[in-house]
Amino acid sequence: MGIRLLAFDLDGTALTEHKFLSERNRQSLLRAGEKGVLVTPASGRVLSFLPQEILALPNVRWAITSNGAGVYQMPEKRPVWQSLISMERARKIQQILEDYPIHIEYYLGGNVVTKAGSLQRAKEELGFPKEKWSLLEKDYSFVASFEELFQKELPPEKINLPYLPTAKMQQELWNRLENLGELRLTSSAPDNIEINAAASHKGAALAALCERLSIAPEEVMAIGDNGNDVTMLEFAGYSVAVADGSPEALAVAKYHTGAHTEDGFAQAVERFVL
Repeated sequence: MGIRLLAFDLDGTALTEHKFLSERNRQSLLRAGEKGVLVTPASGRVLSFLPQEILALPNVRWAITSNGAGVYQMPEKRPVWQSLISMERARKIQQILEDYPIHIEYYLGGNVVTKAGSLQRAKEELGFPKEKWSLLEKDYSFVASFEELFQKELPPEKINLPYLPTAKMQQELWNRLENLGELRLTSSAPDNIEINAAASHKGAALAALCERLSIAPEEVMAIGDNGNDVTMLEFAGYSVAVADGSPEALAVAKYHTGAHTEDGFAQAVERFVL
């Protein structure tokens, strides 16, 4: 039974420095798509922040976004499966976040919303590291207050905290959010927190997509590097973690490949798909 679907993380797996797709990685994806494999990004990123270089590849017909909160049919960008944070829970989350001087992003319907002026504040007042400024280059919509979102009753896919300045703040926030219950907290970097509904994760989204397409887990390959990839690595028949991935990703993956900075992603695709 061959591999029919390749689900892959972006940052720290296929991409370096949050933006670069090496030529070897690009060629491996190109050849996999040409072979008929469904090339499927499975990212913590919101739909509108997926790299166009990825979406332009052949056989990118689906995208798993926001840590599995949304599965979209491409290129129509039509949602086919969602797992959203309830408005009641989102209000409680926001009440906690208001206590901290941090940059906050709401992922809604494939787009990202933040407060007006927050990008400049993140760079100038909140100490957002320059090497992470590319994470602020999203196609944002702006609101004067997050209360506008609650008045419109728009349940979010994910609430993203892309940079927390200290480990102490991160741990304190993690504990307070965890105590709310009915949430799934993950970190795709040592200094962030990503907030989803409890039932929202890449494994559930990948399972829903495969059921829709009548693809068995044994026909799926998943590649990742971090805690938010664990559930899709558990689902896939072929699970691969890059060598510089997190301990939890390395522990659950059946196979290991080279570091993401050394084209470990392409090494795995070449080995198992091509």
